[in-house]
Amino acid sequence: MHDLRHPAATIMISSRVPLAVVSKTLRHSTLATTVNLYGHLLPHAAREAVAAIGTALERADRKHATGDPGGASEQRAA
Repeated sequence: MHDLRHPAATIMISSRVPLAVVSKTLRHSTLATTVNLYGHLLPHAAREAVAAIGTALERADRKHATGDPGGASEQRAA
């Protein structure tokens, strides 16, 4: 049965199942254990994090440029 853990984790991670769910499914005591064992399978997570940071920086730049730190102009645009 233990031989199926790695393929199961690989399938879940490649299917973009949240890492916390993978960790609980595998009954790891911490999320760090899951990352340490299967972190090499997460290149998509790094790309998504970089994209999210870029989006956040663009929003911050727009707010700064318009002098609207509260984001009211962004709310009007939506």
